[in-house]
Amino acid sequence: MSDPRRIEVFEPYLGHDTLAAVAIAFHERWLGMGAATREFEDGLAAYLGLDGRRVVATNTGTSALHLALLAAGAKPGVEVIVPSFDFVADHQAITATGAVPVFCDIEEATLGLDPDRVRELVNDRTGILLPLHFSGIPCRIDELYAIADEHGLRVVEDATHAIGSSSAGRKVGSFGDIACFSFDPVKVITSIDGGAVVVSESEDVAAIQQRRLLGIDRDTIERYKNRRAWEYDVLVPGYRYHLTNVLARVGLSQLARIDEFIANRQSYCRLYEARLAEVEGILTPRSDYEGVSPFIYWIRVVDPELRAPLIDHLREDGIATGIHFMPAHTYTLYRDCPRGDLAVTDLVSSQVVTLPLHSFMHVADLETICDAIAEFFV
Repeated sequence: MSDPRRIEVFEPYLGHDTLAAVAIAFHERWLGMGAATREFEDGLAAYLGLDGRRVVATNTGTSALHLALLAAGAKPGVEVIVPSFDFVADHQAITATGAVPVFCDIEEATLGLDPDRVRELVNDRTGILLPLHFSGIPCRIDELYAIADEHGLRVVEDATHAIGSSSAGRKVGSFGDIACFSFDPVKVITSIDGGAVVVSESEDVAAIQQRRLLGIDRDTIERYKNRRAWEYDVLVPGYRYHLTNVLARVGLSQLARIDEFIANRQSYCRLYEARLAEVEGILTPRSDYEGVSPFIYWIRVVDPELRAPLIDHLREDGIATGIHFMPAHTYTLYRDCPRGDLAVTDLVSSQVVTLPLHSFMHVADLETICDAIAEFFV
């Protein structure tokens, strides 16, 4: 007898439209950064409803974070307040600039940065706040911007979980300072790998474009026309962080269906919420998912000692799970970084379990997952 089909945590949705997009990119015979890259940037700008803001596409979300932090003034001697409850990409991007990550606690309602704890950590070395919109649920971003305004700080929003999410009726990335998105293989939309920085139309745009392509001044304009500039100047230290035409075409095919993907994933999260909200022994996001573009669906196991047995129980039923996230202050590289009290972070990171969520799942699989969780806690 064969093993039952495994229900994975993540599965990218790659339809015929995405396969056709790759063929188009190959037919165009310009595989590096080019006109499709600019088209993807313009498509993202239109989707987000940008006014006075620009998109710069990158090869990964981590690259986007690194460039955004540099544009915001991250450098040696500058402190960046960031959740420890976050993927290490944020912390590595900070470290790459020479700045210092300062670990701040999260709040239980959103699992995002707690503005009250942020206030306790601001000092004369603080230069940047780096909040994460965890799982696609926006954090209390307006309060964080109020703190930034009060102290003259920059804000780099990690919106890598939140393409399409809204805060107070405004799409994340359409307002504020700098926002970063990710389009890696497991995100709501994918470009196979990729990212984007959203900034105001200012010197930040030119600086990010130059750093994205080895500090070169003229090549971006020419490459947007599927050409190269053979004579140019190099103005700043730079990196090979550009998004290729091939990946941009994949991203465009996915962007065309983003509303469909989001509505589909919202329906699954609401099903999870309806089935699991009353299961004793776990906590759920308790969101109606209105205005939320869900990247992951998570639960918290009230008794941390039961998390590993629950994961094992689900694995035996062919259900994969994840943990988002281990706290960064426990990693060897970051154990000496400054921090505030991290009581909520320590608790949540010992409880959290990520359940399978991807576009166009089988509803029967969702029911199987919910039944298995309820069965464990009977």
